Amino acid sequence: MTDSNFVDRVGERTAELMRSFYGDASPATVFSEPHLVGDELVFTAGAWERVGGFGFGGGGDEMDNGGGGGGGGGVSEARPVAVIRVTPQGTEVTPVADVTKIAVTVILSALGVWRALKS
Repeated sequence: MTDSNFVDRVGERTAELMRSFYGDASPATVFSEPHLVGDELVFTAGAWERVGGFGFGGGGDEMDNGGGGGGGGGVSEARPVAVIRVTPQGTEVTPVADVTKIAVTVILSALGVWRALKS
């Protein structure tokens, strides 16, 4: 039987640790500072990813007292996904293509099709 208070405490502590490592998401995390260029306001929008890991254990019997542990690396990265221009005529959003991700996807897809056809 799982102690729901224990699970809640672990979840809260994990969220606390993630915030201390990476900070909280905010508008500044996703949008850059706007820059005034002539009569245009220009800024970027980004995608932000955070990845981490942890673990724990327990259990045991007369022969083994149980135990556990865990760990993991952490990554926090952002990449631009759009340039936003605000002009007197209106707003324009221009997507930013991630050529590396597109190329890797195409290559892996082609390899998958080739392997499927080969067998």
